[in-house]
Amino acid sequence: AVVSTQSGHSAGGHISTYLLEKSRIVHQTGSERNYHIFYRLIAGAPEAVKTSVLLKSVKDYKCLAEGRSSAEMCDADQFSVISEAMKCIGIPDLEILEIYRIVSGLLAFGNVEFVDSGDTRGGSKVAPESLEWIEITASCLALDADDLRHSLTSRLMQTKNAKLGTTYMVPLKKKEALHNRNGLCISLYTRLFNHIVGQINKSLPLTEKSSSYIGVLDIAGFEYFELNSFEQFCINYCNEKLQQFFNSRVIREEQELYRAENLGVTEIQFSDNQDCIELIERGLVLLDEEAKLPQSCEKHFTRLLHDQNKRHFRLQVPRKSKLSTYKTMLDEEGFIVRHYAGAVCYNTAGWLDRNSESLHSSLEQLMLTSNSALVAGLYSDIDDVKCNQRKMVHDSVSGKFKKQLNILLEKLQGTATNFIRCIKPNQHMSPTKFEGGKVLNQLISLGMVTALELMQAGYPSRITFTELYLMYSTRLPAKLKTLHPRVFCSALFRAIGMSPNDYRFGVTKIFFKPGKFAEVDMLLNSGTEHLAQMISKVEKWVLCQRWRRVQYAVLAFNKWNKIARWRIGCIVAIQKNARMWEARKLYQPRIRGVRAIQDSMTKISVMIEIANNIKYERESVLAEIESMRTFLTNEMLQLKAGQVHTDLIAQKLGEVEEQVKLLLTKIKETQCSDKERQVQEEKLRQIQVAMEAERKRKEEEERLRKIEEERLAEERRIKRELEEKRMKELEEEKKRVEEENKRLEAEKEQLEKEKKVREEKEREEAMKKDQEERDRMIALSISEDNKATVVKEEDLNKKETKVILDKNNIKDWKYTELRDCINTSCDVELLEIAREEFHRRLKAYQGWKTNKKKKTDQAKPDLPMSEAPAVPDKPKERKQHRLFKVPFVYPSYRNPSVRGWWYAHFYGQWIVRQLEIHPEKAPLCFLAGRDD
Repeated sequence: AVVSTQSGHSAGGHISTYLLEKSRIVHQTGSERNYHIFYRLIAGAPEAVKTSVLLKSVKDYKCLAEGRSSAEMCDADQFSVISEAMKCIGIPDLEILEIYRIVSGLLAFGNVEFVDSGDTRGGSKVAPESLEWIEITASCLALDADDLRHSLTSRLMQTKNAKLGTTYMVPLKKKEALHNRNGLCISLYTRLFNHIVGQINKSLPLTEKSSSYIGVLDIAGFEYFELNSFEQFCINYCNEKLQQFFNSRVIREEQELYRAENLGVTEIQFSDNQDCIELIERGLVLLDEEAKLPQSCEKHFTRLLHDQNKRHFRLQVPRKSKLSTYKTMLDEEGFIVRHYAGAVCYNTAGWLDRNSESLHSSLEQLMLTSNSALVAGLYSDIDDVKCNQRKMVHDSVSGKFKKQLNILLEKLQGTATNFIRCIKPNQHMSPTKFEGGKVLNQLISLGMVTALELMQAGYPSRITFTELYLMYSTRLPAKLKTLHPRVFCSALFRAIGMSPNDYRFGVTKIFFKPGKFAEVDMLLNSGTEHLAQMISKVEKWVLCQRWRRVQYAVLAFNKWNKIARWRIGCIVAIQKNARMWEARKLYQPRIRGVRAIQDSMTKISVMIEIANNIKYERESVLAEIESMRTFLTNEMLQLKAGQVHTDLIAQKLGEVEEQVKLLLTKIKETQCSDKERQVQEEKLRQIQVAMEAERKRKEEEERLRKIEEERLAEERRIKRELEEKRMKELEEEKKRVEEENKRLEAEKEQLEKEKKVREEKEREEAMKKDQEERDRMIALSISEDNKATVVKEEDLNKKETKVILDKNNIKDWKYTELRDCINTSCDVELLEIAREEFHRRLKAYQGWKTNKKKKTDQAKPDLPMSEAPAVPDKPKERKQHRLFKVPFVYPSYRNPSVRGWWYAHFYGQWIVRQLEIHPEKAPLCFLAGRDD
């Protein structure tokens, strides 16, 4: 990583190591070679250096003879480059010689072999032919040879009581001693590598601390060979995680930005490999748990992996591979993972050893006793307490690998990442040769096609409104500098005649189709005259937009003015009627009271006329009448002035009427007994009649008023009931509409769900087809490299395809189809179904045969014994034993000329036992009643 300052200048550099492949020093495949330093040291080191570090030729070292050496590497020339580089970073010559000595010691250490000691303790010892290599290793590492030999073949144990406990030596078996050797080789080489990286970092200047840097990450690509082991599994796991990071950063985050900016871009579907990552992580966890068992083995781990991940799309058994090479592998010997780049078959042999970096603390303590300052310094970080415990330090390669990978991904998540995709133009690494089909398959598996589809459908270039405005604000006249950035951008694109399909306005940014932003910048920087024309167009567009806005504003004002006037008229009408109703409610009782008093006043004039005809007590009567008039006048004035409460008006009217009646009674008593009195009485009677008529009229009016009130109340009740009924109907109609909408919405959701499920199935089918194509391409690549045979899909699954199609209708199968399925299918579940159906048919046939035999054995209609035909005695049938021997050839046999044999023992018409002898695996024996 190149560290930069705040001003953008380089401030130094730093090198970090991630996910180093450390097992190559002890294991290599046929197509690999060991680390370059070994070959270059042997090829380019001077004779004096070789003699000093006890170095031999390449053929003498087993760890170099296993791998493939390359004649094109120029190892001798590269050695001088390495030496000069170490001198440039400040490593002294003596330390360089010590480094070469450690490298030579690692080469010699790889030739050390172990044999069983032959004693009763079951230990091991260094092979006699390896004693020379032990001496060379001890000399290179400045160790005592006997101590090194004893530390490799035994370990020091201590009882639990740290104070009173005793220590004793425990011999190690041959396999454990070999693990010790490999662990020490890996540990020493790793520490030496980290030491050199640290020296490089010290030589790089760092003038200023800063959090800004530019880093280059070099990661091994997807690997697949004919023999794939634990190293390829870890490397491909790393590539799966990085591919998921690529999908998230390039595709998922881009589409989330489009949704956040409301661009309405069609969503692009891409393959998510999260299920593959989870499968690999479960496999690594199972491998670590398997290593903790007392009797761990790879076969148990593989069986457990298959059992816990049945029906997983990404996991398959080896026999389902498209390569004939893996057809003979047993299920417990390996598994197939369908990666994003294709299916890879992994052989789990030796995984426990490769996953373990177990190193006894006694070995680390031994390295601290080295006379070499460099060797002892490499292990100087070991805690003394840890060393005194004399226990093995269990380090899992997969655990460290996952931890470093998570740290790397966290760092990548916090940076702005750019990707460089490396494509292999051909499978043979040949120059000037391009294989289009394989390159296209790599682009598809790497997700590049999906990314290109997203770029084509979306808007990969973007810039904020403010940034674009500030880029050209210095060239604008003063009257255009006050524009809002969004308005300026809209005017700018209209002025230059840019198509609306080439750009899209988001919430905060402008998005462009590929290459369109460069065209905009080129047009704006084309010249002064063109810029002046563009500014005039922008001004014209701004004026037109403002004029349109003024027109729209005037039209909107007129419309809302009319609406406001209409609303004011409606409000005035409502207020007028409301005030009228309030006034009527307030003055209606007072008006009725005044009218009633006025009616009584007319009676007073009649009383005065009668009183004038009275000769005696006329004055007193008139005085009383006058006082009554005054009383009525005062009451009327009080009613008009509103001094009487509304609820007391009726009471007042009752009192007035009572006093009028009393006055009439008094006038009647004072009338004369003469004719005049009779006349007066007649008049009084007429007055009474009139008053009675008035009373009846009032009662009638009151009755009519009550009837009218009852009618109005009835009308209000009916109206209220009708309104309630209407509201109820409206509510029911609303509920019905809501239920109908809910039903339609549910149907719509159901249709959408079905559509989504259908689309999901189609996408899964497309993904499966793509995965199958990638698996086929990888199989073709491996077959071209190793001259293996690729089994055609049609020939491989011809019968299984039919079985899958007719699996649910197994009762409609013919007998021959059932027999072929039982004899050839690899599907365990299907075999069980087919066998159950076969035995069901066999039982039905036997039952039918028994019933038919009973019917035929029944006697015919009764006949005299004399007429019954004589039936000859039928001899009893004896069952025979028959033996068969039949040859057969399976398609999975590597050599078609090799045959297997099928032996069968028949008793009557039934098979008692059968035996299958295969040339490439153990015989299979089946017994009737046990293996049905």
